Amino acid sequence: MKSGLLFLLFTGCTFIVKGQQENNFISLYIPSSQTYCTAAIADYVQSKYTDDKDKLGAIYGWVTANIRYDKDSMYNINWGVDEHTKAASTLRRRKGVCENFATVFTDIVSKCGIPAFTVTGYTNQFGSVKKTGHSWSAVQLNNEWLLCDPTWDAGSINRTNWFLIFPVQFIETHMPFDPLWQLIPQHLSQKEFDRGNYYKKKDTPLWNVADSIDSFLQSDSLQQLEASSRRIVQAGIENDVVKYWRNYIDMKIAIVYGDQDMNLYNGAVADFNKATAVFNAFIQYRNNRFVPAKTDAEIIAILLPVNGLLTDARKKIKHIGETVENFQYDTGGLKERLDRLAAKTAEQQSFLQQYVASTVASRDKLFYK
Repeated sequence: MKSGLLFLLFTGCTFIVKGQQENNFISLYIPSSQTYCTAAIADYVQSKYTDDKDKLGAIYGWVTANIRYDKDSMYNINWGVDEHTKAASTLRRRKGVCENFATVFTDIVSKCGIPAFTVTGYTNQFGSVKKTGHSWSAVQLNNEWLLCDPTWDAGSINRTNWFLIFPVQFIETHMPFDPLWQLIPQHLSQKEFDRGNYYKKKDTPLWNVADSIDSFLQSDSLQQLEASSRRIVQAGIENDVVKYWRNYIDMKIAIVYGDQDMNLYNGAVADFNKATAVFNAFIQYRNNRFVPAKTDAEIIAILLPVNGLLTDARKKIKHIGETVENFQYDTGGLKERLDRLAAKTAEQQSFLQQYVASTVASRDKLFYK
């Protein structure tokens, strides 16, 4: 039930030239043969540098110098593609939009053993809020989370205006959809961001950035999606771009649960098929009047797995549709087949009880009743 989800609504990924710091590294040369895979790039970077900041600078410089901004795709965004495929495609084409820049940078950084995450949100450029989606990267350096926007530094050799920016500065121009990735102790509301009220004193409680991020990253992908959706709702949805993103997150959650339902249904069918195979093997053995001979205990044991398999199948069916309403799988029909097989198994177990209780001399007559 995996799905490629194409959104043609809000990507924009426009540029800005406002900077925060001076250039402090030059673009790393990497042999061409090692530049079509993020793992190979990460290996090369690690072979040249031991300091994490140097690694980050080398990766950032390479990405901004070697990936070209694709203006033809600036209003297309394909968030449904998995990160590996997206990164591989970007390296092959050597061009992309903001999500491609951020994905490649984040993936290489992660493969160098440095915590990193691709963040999605919208921006405020020169006091003008851009209600289009944008992507950037968060990285952890020396136990501190900093932010990078390789898209906004792309196209100019060795420019690092948006490299390793403190969150309190970055929030002036970048508003993540998930408030968690503001990375500041007091979240800024969408209205405050839109109006430029970055430093207004608030009575809202402080939160521990490091602990919250650590907890989030230790969660599985489904838990991360659900937590993001909750935070977006709690923060208040003030504009369409945030609403669309929240809808997209909820759709991804539904797809994950849909995949789980598919696995549960397929698992239940597999259990039923195994139980049917065991039952049929017993019937064939009974039709041969239990030849070749087995002990009573061995004969009884033949049918024993059936009820366990049927129980496992019922447990799986019970969980189908718990979170997302089930319109796809005929669980009712499968339950009926399970019940019929259970009834037939009970009949054969009753026969076995009679068979075992009979004398050896009279057992043969039971096969003809």
